[in-house]
Amino acid sequence: MIWLWITASLILSYLPLINKKIDLAHYMWLLIPIDAYGISIAGAVVKPYMVFALMLPIILYAKNKGTDFDLSATKGQLLAGIISILIIVVNMINNKDSYTIKAAIMTFVVYICAQLYASSTDNKNREQLSDVFIATCFGYGIVYLIAHLCLTNNFNPGGLIATERSEDGLFMLMSNMNQGQYIQVLRLRGFSSDPNIMFVQFIFGICACVSRLMKKFNLYYALTFVISIVCILLSSSRMGLLCCIVSIIITVLVTTSQIENTRKKILSIISMLSICAGILIVTITSWGQSFVSSLLSTYQNRSRLTDEYGRFSIWKDCFKVYWEKDPLLGVGLGQMDNYTMTERMTHNTWLQFICECGVIVGTIAVLYFLGTMIIGWAKTGFQHKMDPNNTSYLSLVIGYTVTIISLMSVDNITCSYLWFGALLLLKMASYVPKTDQQNIKVKTHPKSS
Repeated sequence: MIWLWITASLILSYLPLINKKIDLAHYMWLLIPIDAYGISIAGAVVKPYMVFALMLPIILYAKNKGTDFDLSATKGQLLAGIISILIIVVNMINNKDSYTIKAAIMTFVVYICAQLYASSTDNKNREQLSDVFIATCFGYGIVYLIAHLCLTNNFNPGGLIATERSEDGLFMLMSNMNQGQYIQVLRLRGFSSDPNIMFVQFIFGICACVSRLMKKFNLYYALTFVISIVCILLSSSRMGLLCCIVSIIITVLVTTSQIENTRKKILSIISMLSICAGILIVTITSWGQSFVSSLLSTYQNRSRLTDEYGRFSIWKDCFKVYWEKDPLLGVGLGQMDNYTMTERMTHNTWLQFICECGVIVGTIAVLYFLGTMIIGWAKTGFQHKMDPNNTSYLSLVIGYTVTIISLMSVDNITCSYLWFGALLLLKMASYVPKTDQQNIKVKTHPKSS
């Protein structure tokens, strides 16, 4: 039944893209949210986006009849490949467990898929990326809301509730101990394995919706924006709510600062202040207070940061284990829960890189992804000047940045949004249209009089 939900999500996501002539490569983002399902081969899950990534260059090569088709990669993109190979090497040394080696190889597979996608994209049509971000949120969001309505009406057609991570289910029945009380709650996880990962797919779409809404109102964008926020709230992820707020604030501030027309900038600021005032007024009402109280209650029955199962306690325990075991080479991917007192993983991807891959490889990996983010932001002004109406680049930069923030609360080295976002961002950041290249050359080498 879960594949019927997946099929429905893909169909609804595709509908807004009909007649928009979207580049084939960009349909990849419709498949990336399907992160926990696929074909099981030798204990590894071959996900739909992996199959599509391998088929993509073959299809494009046949379509172009072998001409005007280049699968080149930049030095920065190749560096990611070297890092993924180093992860395999260090995990073959520090641990002989087959699971560890498979996990390391999967990192390389994700890189290959991301590279094939990035190499197959055409920067000339990069504004289509915002269309795909928004359409994905729209299609998947509607399916998630329908699934939620089914649950609230005690109707379970199948594929809705999972009691374990390995089970099929759009919602995860989470159990937790809080001050001696055993608490169970249903949290939306979509087609991923963890509710704390699911929300990332909506961040890119939210940024695209806000950017376009600030240029011109569109009911479709507004509706998708609301659907995305509701889905994030249904995940009951504290990091998800934080990342949602941060992404909206950053998008509004950057988009406002990029408006050159003073009158439009003032109107934009007034509109944002009016919306904030409206939200504040609603929260003061009895209905608003009831809603806020109900919302906050879903986040209260959790472990605090310093509790035994809180993030700070887990991080401290993991770092202690790493330091005692092998600071140079790490303990091996997916092995941390075998050593910690709470039998928990790192719950922090950046800590996971260092603790499980060692200080050398781990630090290189962390610096690479952070460096990519810095490069992306450094090119924001230049990319805006080249194409003021483009919203895709900013959506990608903010979405990638928030992905990095979100990975501070989960361990997910193979996060597809991280690898795909990094390689695509490097390609888009270095893009200069031919007309601008000619202007640059003229300025650099002026004709002698």
